[in-house]
Amino acid sequence: MRPLATSTGPPRLNTTAHAVPESPDLPETPSPGSSRSWWIFLVLATLSATLLRTAVPSRMAIEHFDEGVYASNVFCPDQDDTYPDRHLYAPPGLPRVIEEFHVWLETSDLSSIAPSLLAGILLVPLLGLLARDWLGEPAARAAVLLALFSDVHILYTRTALTDAPWITWLVLALWLIHRGLLQGRPLTLIAAGLATAAGWWTKYTGWLPLAIALAGILAVPLIARGADSPWRSWLKRFALLTTVAAAAIAPLFVALRDSGGYSEVATNHARYIVGIRGWLDSAIAHAQHLAAFESLLTPLGVAVACCLITGGPWNITSQANRRRLLVAIAAAGLTAVLSLSALVLVAAVMALRDGLAQLRARSHTISGDRTLAWTMLAAWWIAMTLSTPLYHPYPRLILPWLVAGWLLLGQQLARWTATGVTDVTEKSHDQPGRRLALAAAIGVVLMLVAIPTRFASRGIPSLQPRTAIARLADQLVSQVTKQAPDGNVVIRVWGEPALFFQLSNRSPRRLLMQPAGGLTVIRPGEQPPAIPVFLAVGPHALDGQPPSPDAFRNYRHLDSFEVTPGLQVRLNQPPARRDQPMTFHLYRWKPSTSVSRETP
Repeated sequence: MRPLATSTGPPRLNTTAHAVPESPDLPETPSPGSSRSWWIFLVLATLSATLLRTAVPSRMAIEHFDEGVYASNVFCPDQDDTYPDRHLYAPPGLPRVIEEFHVWLETSDLSSIAPSLLAGILLVPLLGLLARDWLGEPAARAAVLLALFSDVHILYTRTALTDAPWITWLVLALWLIHRGLLQGRPLTLIAAGLATAAGWWTKYTGWLPLAIALAGILAVPLIARGADSPWRSWLKRFALLTTVAAAAIAPLFVALRDSGGYSEVATNHARYIVGIRGWLDSAIAHAQHLAAFESLLTPLGVAVACCLITGGPWNITSQANRRRLLVAIAAAGLTAVLSLSALVLVAAVMALRDGLAQLRARSHTISGDRTLAWTMLAAWWIAMTLSTPLYHPYPRLILPWLVAGWLLLGQQLARWTATGVTDVTEKSHDQPGRRLALAAAIGVVLMLVAIPTRFASRGIPSLQPRTAIARLADQLVSQVTKQAPDGNVVIRVWGEPALFFQLSNRSPRRLLMQPAGGLTVIRPGEQPPAIPVFLAVGPHALDGQPPSPDAFRNYRHLDSFEVTPGLQVRLNQPPARRDQPMTFHLYRWKPSTSVSRETP
């Protein structure tokens, strides 16, 4: 088998009726100039990704419920330096990394989001390396540019959520797993296991690279029955990297015993499963969410991917470049009207169909990196397509599906921009060129329709301010200061970890914050505190309902506040409340009557 380090991945698929199958063991070897062009492209793409993801840093702030959970370690010294029940939301990986950033860079919104920013930027070159190995350089260039301009990925890179870091670990793990299975080098296999474990420490779905790899390995003998493939050797190497990953993740499951074990985590996650009955509604909701996040950046990314899919000078007089431009206009127009998810669906079905047909045609020569790459990619995208809508449609859950979609769409863009060029030049008729010109003309019309109707009023959602909860915290601090201008004060925050973080981060030292799990301030028989106690309550604690006067009989209502957070928070709300402001209430505890009437 040819060493993987000497290849750029498989060449473009060709499934025409008279095509001669290309050997998966003979990938195209780039010339030195091509290699130099690739690395320059990758560096420029990474720099561009950095600029897009770090633009307008003053608009980034902790606003999402889960962000508050992950970023509040340093503010919970009485809770073993962790937000209550944090283990139900994510493993300790990202919260501990954020805590280290707080220690070294001081606590702030930006230092909390910095780990996700770094991970999101690193995804771009890592995805390029994986795509170049798996699909070849043209498809890799396209996938990198789709990721670079992705509104959805930009948005979640600018949050303190686990999704952007985990996606980066996922891509790194799959790249290393693929290389390790092919090469059999122990260091690569160990690195693959450790990368998988690092993703597992970040998110409870961190086992996904192992599932993708195993499915890809087992699919090879099923697709090409009777072929002499090295899948048995791959299974042995897979066992080694799985052992490494299991050993590295084992301390997490040991630590979970102190808080009820992993079964408690699984029980909590089961609440978000909608099952087969809710699959279609969830899938439609995911498509709507992706469309809502998109700006002109997404169709621009599709167009740029088509135009820059190969290296070298770009000359409009070149027939190949004219074809790429026409494909770019047509694909960008379709994306602008229907969203990227529609284009990904079309491209993925075509790419997997063609890939499967070609792999079956090569059933007697299957032994190279192309086969395993395609079966792993197919397992990845198909599994995400089927399983993601089984859960409540939180928008961020679509990211693993989307990353696999970039790869498949990149492969198809490489085919669409190259297929048929020789046909047009060698045959007397030019119907393919005319059809493409017509498609481009339709793309122009679609773009002209989409700009005023879809994009003009929304700007760039991923770069919009996410400071609503931070401003709310300032308002609450001002109100509490009016009520208790001197001395220490306790502010209990019930069910709103993002607000807890912002209050803890923005208030003077005399205001002491406590995460609250209910209305009880003291246990029966205890003496009331000698300092004022306030309670901040939001829609998560009250499930969007107005507060019950009887439940709050031991509190005096001071004020109510309405805030409109960013789109990524609003889309997490029930559909009936997404277009409404989120209402928060501030109360003051009445110690004079609480001892005898305390709520249990």
